[in-house]
Amino acid sequence: ILYQMTSFVEKLSPEALAHFNDVTQKPFSQQAVAFLNAYWPEVHDQAEFIFSAAWEVMKYADMHAKGIQLIFQYEEGNDLDFDIGLYFYEQLCKFVEQPKNAQWADAKFERSHPTMMTAIKRKQEIREKVDVNFDGRIGMLEYLLYQYKDIANPADFCERSMGGGEEHPEIRKARLALEEVSKRIRAYEAEKARLTKLAGEPGVKGLKAKNELAQLDSSPLWEQLNAALITAEAAVRIATKKFGGGNYSGGAGGDGAARPTDGAIWWMNRDLEEKKKRYGR
Repeated sequence: ILYQMTSFVEKLSPEALAHFNDVTQKPFSQQAVAFLNAYWPEVHDQAEFIFSAAWEVMKYADMHAKGIQLIFQYEEGNDLDFDIGLYFYEQLCKFVEQPKNAQWADAKFERSHPTMMTAIKRKQEIREKVDVNFDGRIGMLEYLLYQYKDIANPADFCERSMGGGEEHPEIRKARLALEEVSKRIRAYEAEKARLTKLAGEPGVKGLKAKNELAQLDSSPLWEQLNAALITAEAAVRIATKKFGGGNYSGGAGGDGAARPTDGAIWWMNRDLEEKKKRYGR
């Protein structure tokens, strides 16, 4: 087993391993984008599962590990320790089985479904096959490479990813604009939670908080959030026009050929859609 584990890493050159480790230091979402950019032709039809199921469950597993109850208090992490990795797989299996998540149990997402196995077997799988760089931690990239191992492996990922070049300035600008929206959402939701708690108190303090709560959607916090959303929408539109053209299913380019930016364009549009649904006017 030790030989197999060592040979698995040896498939990565020092340069490739450094690149792999660099990607795994980025937040979960950026790891997912790096994977989708590398394998868009093969996994574009699973992108929605990765975004709405796997990414959500991984964030909640990380929140669980950090003792965070509310999503607005959470800043996205980049990896999970071994035990929380086990918890993540457990929760993902449950997530797919829940009646309210029936759409994810659909046959079209079968490739993305986690395989049911005992805790002992899962530990062995994580140790030997998921944890690529053997640091005792699991990132989104490692999970994705394992889940879609029929079309992906660490060495091939590094070759594709390194060949894709650096993040384009327009894509970086759009990504950072979306991160600014997330920051404004956290500030708005934190104030909303504070005022909601105070509004339950008796007397003048409670009354004042209720009034402030009623006016929160016309407050500077809301205006800053709305302005950030408008800026992000414009930045995503520019990046999509340059690299996407809206044809996400078979490669973003108008010629139908896949580009190393397809995953990023799809992800940013999907993230924007979610933010607009919750906070747009």
